[in-house]
This record gives sequence, structure tokens and C-alpha cells, in this order.
Amino acid sequence: MAQRHAVAEARLLKKWICMKCSATHRGAKAPRACRKCGYKNFRQKAAERRKT
Repeated sequence: MAQRHAVAEARLLKKWICMKCSATHRGAKAPRACRKCGYKNFRQKAAERRKT
């Protein structure tokens, strides 16, 4: 398994995902509204991969 680097991991995982259209937004805080669809609910990107 590959090593985990803190800088790279932060860059990949510190994102917000729109729960309606799945657009990705960067930043420490969630934006007020989605830039694509205008929806106001966001979730953070999942840190652990889910099993299928």
C-alpha cells in the first residue's frame, strides 16, 4: 500500500461535495450555495473508501 503524505491527503480530502449535483468545492468552510445548481446542502468528501 502506498504511503500517506499529510499535504497530499489534505489537498485530496478537504473538499465539499454538493448533495444534489455532486459538484466539488474547495475550502475550509462549506460554501453558501453550489456554483452549478444553487443547492445549499453539502457533505465533506469521504476520507475512507467504502467497500462495495
